[in-house]
Amino acid sequence: MTPLLRAALAAFVLLSAGSARAAAPGERLEKVVILSRHGVRAAMSSPERLEEASARPWPRFSVPPGHLTARGEALASLMGGYFHDHYVAEGLLERRGDCGAASYWANVTQRTIATAQAVGRTLSPGCAVAVGTVGEGRVDPMFEPVKAGVVVADPALARAAVAGRAGGDLAAWSASHRDAIERLDALLMQCPAGPCPPSPGKRRIFDAKPGFAEGEELVSLSGPEAFASGVTESLLMAWADGQDFAGQGWRGFDEDALTRVFALHQAEFDLRLRTPYVAKTLGGPLARRILATLEPEGSDGMIGPAGARIVFVAGHDGTLAVLGGLLRLEWALPGYQPNQIGPGGALVFERWRRADGVRVIRARFTGQSLRQLREAAPLTQATPPLSAPVFIPGCSTATPAFDCPLDRFEAVVSQALAS
Repeated sequence: MTPLLRAALAAFVLLSAGSARAAAPGERLEKVVILSRHGVRAAMSSPERLEEASARPWPRFSVPPGHLTARGEALASLMGGYFHDHYVAEGLLERRGDCGAASYWANVTQRTIATAQAVGRTLSPGCAVAVGTVGEGRVDPMFEPVKAGVVVADPALARAAVAGRAGGDLAAWSASHRDAIERLDALLMQCPAGPCPPSPGKRRIFDAKPGFAEGEELVSLSGPEAFASGVTESLLMAWADGQDFAGQGWRGFDEDALTRVFALHQAEFDLRLRTPYVAKTLGGPLARRILATLEPEGSDGMIGPAGARIVFVAGHDGTLAVLGGLLRLEWALPGYQPNQIGPGGALVFERWRRADGVRVIRARFTGQSLRQLREAAPLTQATPPLSAPVFIPGCSTATPAFDCPLDRFEAVVSQALAS
């Protein structure tokens, strides 16, 4: 990272920290919903499978595929501690012994439950933290409404909607990413520039044919972008876990390289999950429950008990992506691609009562930087995670935190679900 970029990042962090705590006189924070991705996990594929796609060996994780790592648990605890200190400073929490002020819910995977537990230990210090789930072996309709049977989807329409955003030609859409494809090929195959020379016995990104694929998701894609999505996520998780790539013989792999190769992952995620029909189908129940939780008196479907002032929900990157697509939310953090959701990244919805009596929603996206993840850097009010305010289309106003009046937020969510 260049000195200029480091200075800009430091300035952004300081500005974010300052703006996050600059409450106007007479206003009061009343409720917070934190929708978080799980923390750093082991790769979903085995090292042997990943090594079919690279010229160098892959690091090994010490936990089963998809499980939260020890580093992931520690990083989640750092985020929990930061949230605790931040909301103590905002007057929402007591320093200690404020048990019952926060509630926790997680999807039914080891990594989401373990993430919520790790966050809870430091967000609710000294309290017995119980993480709610629907139970092992069951499907949570808030996270997977189609599989749970609470939403009826039209797979043909979903594919048509996705194809329409790609101009009806997934091959042409993929061809527009040629530079990023060559860049990832060079990193994986360890040559100066892609396309790299032939590598017998290796799975190459160029061999993946664009199109639709069969799978458990509402829409599944094949092609270089889908190939890259899984591989680059595995690179990110190993990087954030502190794994030694240089010791495995990898050259040219650093924060900047990692940021660049994620362009393909983001293109696949945007097309597959943020397409309006898909986002509404998969994100509708979650949006309803977040809205119910943010209502001043609560309402049917709210997450957690009515008395909880902070509600922490641990899901997956797809969980945040579909909600972002449904409500047309956009975010950007230094060192990441637009709308990227790193491990532990979170959409935060805060309900404030301003001095004029108007209740507003302030949304932001927050997460640890690649350096903070890699180094397990302590998080404090002086050295916080990255954070950026999120504009809610059709609702937010021209204020520093993009204040969204609560009644307009209700209308925006209702309109998104009805359209």
